[in-house]
Amino acid sequence: MKLTEVKDFLKTVILCDNWYMGKIDENKEYCIGVFPTQGPAPVMPIGGLINSSYSTKAVSVLIHWGKFYTPAEEKAQEVFNALFGQEITISGKRVVKMDFRTSEPVGIGTDDKGVYEFVINFVIYYEK
Repeated sequence: MKLTEVKDFLKTVILCDNWYMGKIDENKEYCIGVFPTQGPAPVMPIGGLINSSYSTKAVSVLIHWGKFYTPAEEKAQEVFNALFGQEITISGKRVVKMDFRTSEPVGIGTDDKGVYEFVINFVIYYEK
């Protein structure tokens, strides 16, 4: 699974005009960025890769959302809710599990321009 596939899936369930991968345009007051992050170590199944039925993709989503805390928190929670506990298919691959690193989006304060940011980190377990 590629990061662009995760971003494209999120675009179908979250309303946002400005989506980025690997970085964001900090001049945009409202945007969402999708980043790679560290995931679990790969596991070699007994008998080799041919016997592997799933793989993982570690993702970090940055919600960069305006100069007021409450709307930023609400948008971050919207993103979280679109992923948590849902039956999801991304690019034809069935998601078996979403392993969230925290129980809710984490506020990381504001950027230099006073725009609030939240981050959601998770690992996608998907069928090969």
